[in-house]
Amino acid sequence: MKLESKTNEEKLKYWTEQLQYPDWYIRLEDYLKTTIYPIIHDDLALKAERHTFYALVEEMLEDGLIPLAENGPDLDAERQPIDTIVVHHTEGATDITLSELSAIGFIRQYGLNYLNDNVWGVTGLKGQPIWSGHFREGKMVFFAYHWLIRPDGKAERLLEDKYIGHHAMQINPRSIGITLSGNYEHSVPPIAQIRAVADTIKSYYNFVQPDRILGHCEVMKERTCPGDKFLTDWKKTLVNLAK
Repeated sequence: MKLESKTNEEKLKYWTEQLQYPDWYIRLEDYLKTTIYPIIHDDLALKAERHTFYALVEEMLEDGLIPLAENGPDLDAERQPIDTIVVHHTEGATDITLSELSAIGFIRQYGLNYLNDNVWGVTGLKGQPIWSGHFREGKMVFFAYHWLIRPDGKAERLLEDKYIGHHAMQINPRSIGITLSGNYEHSVPPIAQIRAVADTIKSYYNFVQPDRILGHCEVMKERTCPGDKFLTDWKKTLVNLAK
């Protein structure tokens, strides 16, 4: 189905129908590859459409309308001792809900890897319902990060440290992902938010060396996350506060 010329109502109806199948990511492959998965920063219209899609997925996951696997492989078998912190930003609203953040991970990390039939080294799962093996308050979740830090300094744990967060490719097994809620692509986060990241590092990961506190852009050179001012303006502040 070509969605470019469809109304929002028609798109929502089509998405809803396809998401109710275990292999929704295959059924929506063309749409995902052209609209959801490409890296973009300043295309506001495309971001708005993605937000609509993510909101639908969030709602359907909350209502149990998207089939999930009841069991699956141990995707955390490669977990290693933690020696690295990777800092991100959500590149969205500061008040993003945890259920929306999980829905985004469900689509962008798990959906993509199931579609490619390479779920972090595990093959043969394509076509099956998605399994993360990660649970929070008794519910399966799909967070890419271990912590979410709000602009007011509130820190929310998303994943236990025993889980691998899928946020920075090859470094995932040995790292902790900390994301700031908000879009700091061209700005500096509030000092309360930076301080809360530092406090989280000091409280839980004081064994991590300062030179192993990295931005996503330092691990994956093609990314700008957590914003183009991280390296020039606020990384030094963060590292000093974390000492």
